[in-house]
Amino acid sequence: MYVLELAGDNYDFAVAEAQNAAKGVQVIAPGLALAETVSLSRTIHLGYTHRVSEVLLQTSSHLSELLSSLDMIHLDQPGTIAIRARDIRKSTNIDTQKVEREVGTVFVNKGFSVDLDTPIHEIRVLFSGDICIVGRLLETSSKGYSDRNPTKKPFFQPGSMDSIEARAIANLAGARPNSVILDPMCGTGGILIEAALMGATVYGMDAQQKMILGANQNLRHYSVKNFVTIRGDAANLPISTKIDSILFDVPYGRQSKITGYEIDVLIEHALKEAYPLTSKVVVISDFPLEKLAKQAGWVLKNHFTRRVHKSLTRHVHILRK
Repeated sequence: MYVLELAGDNYDFAVAEAQNAAKGVQVIAPGLALAETVSLSRTIHLGYTHRVSEVLLQTSSHLSELLSSLDMIHLDQPGTIAIRARDIRKSTNIDTQKVEREVGTVFVNKGFSVDLDTPIHEIRVLFSGDICIVGRLLETSSKGYSDRNPTKKPFFQPGSMDSIEARAIANLAGARPNSVILDPMCGTGGILIEAALMGATVYGMDAQQKMILGANQNLRHYSVKNFVTIRGDAANLPISTKIDSILFDVPYGRQSKITGYEIDVLIEHALKEAYPLTSKVVVISDFPLEKLAKQAGWVLKNHFTRRVHKSLTRHVHILRK
């Protein structure tokens, strides 16, 4: 069994993303989920899972019960340790420094020595609500999202999605090595970048030539090579080959007028165009579109709301045939 340390406030969204890299994922407390199996080569690429650990022990959040249960833990190899305790969301008001000292003492008495810089074993002691999970750290998610945020890109447009959100969307679409992802409304290329950095081959389209030129500039800036971009119409896709997944972030507000379509007509036509090419579509819009999806033949599997600011809430839809 494995424990995932989740980020953000919407744990259902984080779990849905994590299912691209793990199976049997269930939230057990705020900020914590258990998984039956994980692919560490993919969990490192999750946006809203910070760390993955092997579960060594689960107890209540009472320190006395935790300390009395530590004898049940048997690590499979000797070496140095570091104890890291977290009170997630400060939900227990436990003294994490005291926890680290007392748990560390137990492990030292077992014959382990402490190395806070480069330990063989990092032991995570995670408190949330009335639960405590002790785990051995296996993987920490990749960093660098802030370096890829919209204002850090050479081509920037207001309203662009943060890189960590774009990474989660790419994961929801199933981006991974050797997968093929199409974004027919690619804008500045943010989601394409995140999918490509996970090994996917990405195809981008946009109705505006300046967006295609800007997306190319951004993709090259992050050394992405496995991409193709063209100017095109999402409601009339010039593609006939099968695609693993199609995703698109529908233009919001005034930007939606650029395409020449009413926005609901654009979405319905785009979804109909996508239908013969793939079995999975992820659509981001500023309104719910289950009815439009159904009219185009798709079934809504998941719907998440993502508040950006007081005047924009993104709706993330996962559609299947």
